[in-house]
Amino acid sequence: MNRWERLYETKPQRAGEFLLDRLAEALEKDIRDFPPAVEAWEDEASRARWGPLLTSGRKPGETAVRTAIWLAAADLRREIEAVDRFVRDGGIDARLGSPEDRELCRFLWRFLTDKVLAFAEACQTRFTRAELAGALARLERRLYRVTLE
Repeated sequence: MNRWERLYETKPQRAGEFLLDRLAEALEKDIRDFPPAVEAWEDEASRARWGPLLTSGRKPGETAVRTAIWLAAADLRREIEAVDRFVRDGGIDARLGSPEDRELCRFLWRFLTDKVLAFAEACQTRFTRAELAGALARLERRLYRVTLE
């Protein structure tokens, strides 16, 4: 395909859609290049809890990442009851085998939620929570594409 064909096939995209795609792209890079850079810890307890886990070199498995994405998206959509029921009923423990994977999932859940909310704040909240949760769906599609060749 030459450059003119590619340009012809490019579809116009709203600025908001473009920004959400760039957010998903940045989050994908953070997960693929795990551990992500943590700019500042919220408190010393967070550093003590997750610092050693991040420096261990362990990467989260697919189930841990997918679970964290689902939990973060549900948080953004304010589905508090669903998240509470999932966590209270042992959903994380049932889905993830090792204690390290469970902690990595919890870290990613918090990390993804914080990054998306920071993005929304930087954009002066021009996005709805449903649109922000949609960026996490884009992230999941980017991470786990299925190609048939």
